[in-house]
Amino acid sequence: MLCSALFKNKVLFSFALFSLFSVVYGHSQTVLEDDAVIEVSAQKLDQEISESVEKKSIVSEEEIQKSGAKTVGDALKNLPEITVSNASAGNANESVTMQGLGNGYVKIMIDGVTVSSDFQGSTPIFQIPVENIEKIEVTKGADSVLYGSESMGGSINIITKKTSENAESDDGLKISGSLTEELGYSPAISNWKNYLAGTLFAGGKNLSNSLAACLNYIPGKEKTTFDALAGKITYFENTQKILGFARDTLTWKDDWGNIALYGLYADSDQKSNFTKTGYDKGAQMDYRFLRGEGGLNAKYIFGDNFYLDGFSAGKFYYMKTGYDVKAGVYSSSSSTDSNSCDWESDIRAHWNLNESNELIFGLNADLESIDGSSFDERKYALETAFFAQDTISFFDEKISLVPGFRVDYSPEIQGSSVSFMATPKLAIKYTPDEYTALRLCYGMGYKMPSLKEKHWIFRHSYAPGAGNFILYGNPDLKSEKSHSINAEIEKNVANYFKFSLGGYFNYIIDLIDSVVIDAASSPQIREYQNVDKAITYGGEFSICTELDRFKGKAGYALTQAKSFDKNEEEWQDLALRVRHRITVSVEYLIPVLETSFSANAQWNSKQLLSSGTNYYTPDYLMLNASLSKKFWDEKLEVYFGADNILNNMHFKKGTNGENQEKYYGLEEGVTLRLGVKLRIEN
Repeated sequence: MLCSALFKNKVLFSFALFSLFSVVYGHSQTVLEDDAVIEVSAQKLDQEISESVEKKSIVSEEEIQKSGAKTVGDALKNLPEITVSNASAGNANESVTMQGLGNGYVKIMIDGVTVSSDFQGSTPIFQIPVENIEKIEVTKGADSVLYGSESMGGSINIITKKTSENAESDDGLKISGSLTEELGYSPAISNWKNYLAGTLFAGGKNLSNSLAACLNYIPGKEKTTFDALAGKITYFENTQKILGFARDTLTWKDDWGNIALYGLYADSDQKSNFTKTGYDKGAQMDYRFLRGEGGLNAKYIFGDNFYLDGFSAGKFYYMKTGYDVKAGVYSSSSSTDSNSCDWESDIRAHWNLNESNELIFGLNADLESIDGSSFDERKYALETAFFAQDTISFFDEKISLVPGFRVDYSPEIQGSSVSFMATPKLAIKYTPDEYTALRLCYGMGYKMPSLKEKHWIFRHSYAPGAGNFILYGNPDLKSEKSHSINAEIEKNVANYFKFSLGGYFNYIIDLIDSVVIDAASSPQIREYQNVDKAITYGGEFSICTELDRFKGKAGYALTQAKSFDKNEEEWQDLALRVRHRITVSVEYLIPVLETSFSANAQWNSKQLLSSGTNYYTPDYLMLNASLSKKFWDEKLEVYFGADNILNNMHFKKGTNGENQEKYYGLEEGVTLRLGVKLRIEN
């Protein structure tokens, strides 16, 4: 039904022609399969970071593994500049915030293809496992020239492995892979967990196939209580989660380039209780998420100085949420479902004019549709864009400039207004010596109102008081625009440690926000509206070192976010921003035993719950550690970990008296992990 509906749309024919053109000449829009791996030299800065004009943070495969991360959300928590807010009562998703800009303002991609967001605005990063990830690239600040809408705060590109280390051999079929089995146990609540994951690569000189899959099961902890009015009630004290994921990529690689066909499927089911007092303990929330994606990547080389790459991909997302109150005469239930179907195509030309000048230009088109129980009919939107960016180096590459611009156009569909947006960019990097890099970047960002913000009717009827409301979409919303400035200095000091210090300022016009338009009604009535202006500003400091057997990294981030209230004629703090954030990670290879010890910690200050109020969340503090030992020529690894070592210790309770454990729905006590990872290769 979805496909037939798409073909009936009047814009699909032209879009299909664009997609066909992209497939013939395309590949991944960011990182090439044959790009060099990151190299670290003791004599100068990390190569990839120092040579990048814009500041990029890299989370490597090794760092992901040492942190004990199971999902991309877990892996990003060790970066000070990114706040990953833990899922709390009534919300199954984690949210990502960069530079004070949260859900819908940070573009998250897998190999350059945008990850579908849910209908509450969050990108389901808890659905993306870390298996088969080569690295994660994070770019701070508006990156709209290359990545378009929804990248006002920054962009996160998840790069997957596409080849094996021995894939270039001519010795016939090569097979390699890995299998991970991890058991987790929480003694305080006698609760087991299980994580099973594997990868398999098979291929030869030209043809190869890469498969990655995982199953993550967290059973949750059920408890029984008695209420004088409702009687016996059984509820989840901790969230139950079941996540299944599989991604397969078939690649043909030759002298002319490469072409890859890929597909993925993810299924997630969560059950939790969104209230924890009285008979409402029986109010159980169910979240079901399904993601499917398939597409074609390709690269065609015309010579030493020119090639084309791009992709064409279809994405489907389904979400069903419901609540069920099982409390005697108070029993009730409700559910909603929504789905989206997108088709995106992107083609880019890379032209090395000379040794110090590289030009990138291309086209992008994205056809989106959305439907569900809250929509009267399927809604459509089409975004098209042309972009260009040049990298120019002067004075033996001591100074580099990156000018760029993007033009976006959205035609009228289903009575919507025509939208046009032009966004420029200019980045400058100065390297006075091989140990120092200074960067200054200006970028204009924008965010077009989503179909959800324009048409969704969201009934939030499972919370008391002001939490019981109806949120209406607004088809007259205008696109948000931002001006972003980032500055940074990065320095390698005496080859012992490296530090970076940076600051940013974002000015947002026509910010889209949920506004109360009728507070007296029951339920309360809210609507998406444009707020005249908002600002975010702050900075980050990070320091890292790598000695013979020791690696250490620490960071601090300050974030301020405010919007202007026309009625009060004053600036007010925006809600749900972490003002202060600290991260620390260490790794040490124990002599003689040759066993690796690693630990990581993070602290988030309290967050304002609602603008114009004095209601705050508790702060958040977490410490995890692990030991790992490799055997059998490093083919077998055994590791032991402990999470939540401080047993939810923190410093400040929330305004309503909730501690960290209760507010974020965390488990009581330390969680122990025992895992085995086997690597195979012929």
